[in-house]
Amino acid sequence: MDNILPSYTDPLFSILVLIAIILIVAVSSFVMGSVKEERKRKSLERFLNRFSTKECILEIEEMPFESSLIKPLTLLAHAFKNQGEYQKSINLNLYLIENIPKFIDKEHILEQLGQTYLKAGFLKRAESIFLQILHKHARNKAALYHLGIVYELLNEYDKALETIEPLKILGENISTLEAHLHLSKLLHNKLLSNKEKVIELQALLENEHYAYRRIMTALFSLELESAWKNVKTDKIGSVLDILWFLPTSNLNLDIISTDETLSAIYLAKGVCTLKEVTPKSNIFAIDTIISAKKGGDFEVDLSFSYGCGKCKQHFPIAFSRCPKCYAIDAIQIKEKIAKKQSQTGYSLL
Repeated sequence: MDNILPSYTDPLFSILVLIAIILIVAVSSFVMGSVKEERKRKSLERFLNRFSTKECILEIEEMPFESSLIKPLTLLAHAFKNQGEYQKSINLNLYLIENIPKFIDKEHILEQLGQTYLKAGFLKRAESIFLQILHKHARNKAALYHLGIVYELLNEYDKALETIEPLKILGENISTLEAHLHLSKLLHNKLLSNKEKVIELQALLENEHYAYRRIMTALFSLELESAWKNVKTDKIGSVLDILWFLPTSNLNLDIISTDETLSAIYLAKGVCTLKEVTPKSNIFAIDTIISAKKGGDFEVDLSFSYGCGKCKQHFPIAFSRCPKCYAIDAIQIKEKIAKKQSQTGYSLL
């Protein structure tokens, strides 16, 4: 044995000991890694089992799984989500996740599952899914972005703002998103008085990243005088519906009379009276109504619809973030001449 192993005083002995230690560490790391990965897999399974449902319309639980099914079922789940068939989409996604062993292969399916829960209104479930994704892949931009939306809908703006910095580090342009969240936090801050909010809102009007429409909507609710002072002729198109539906008692006739566009809007509305010199707004619907009234037709009015400049979807009510694609400050106001109806209230503010 002494002839096989070198003496402990021999330098070769130290090298053999070092090699043995390295091998032990490598084997231990491999074993611990395998155990850790198995624990993660079981943890994910237990996590997903919380969302399992017995109301599955698609009988897929007993269907033999094959890797060739992944792409078509993923596309089908996506189609169900877009059609509003959220339960079907959720069950397909859960089926795929349960049968795909590696996280990297099912990460995009987990994203789709979280987005489906978000669309369906299951905000806490969506939060859990996105947090689970980020626990395994902290640089997932889609999960960070949608997690911020979840927190925004839950009115947890501090948590939503925490998702901003990682996105910024990952190279995303977050100026508009950050402004949107800061404005939402300001508007929902119950510790600030209306006067304090008005002061801060007026300061934000100078920052191009903050939505002019949202600020003006808030100002008309908080302090009419400040709102009217900040009406800008070149941005009237973005607040035309707000101005149109304002109650007569909320109008500032002194400011309206000094601005031709405002005068034309409220002449069409019927608040101001026709004069020899008819004001022009350069807004087709407004000028058409004025021409109709000059011809004796007073039963004309405006109706509004709202489109998203990004996804091109249309909605009957206004929004600050598109309900379909979650785009910020992408609202497009569509005015249309309609038959006059009695107004019972003002619902935009």
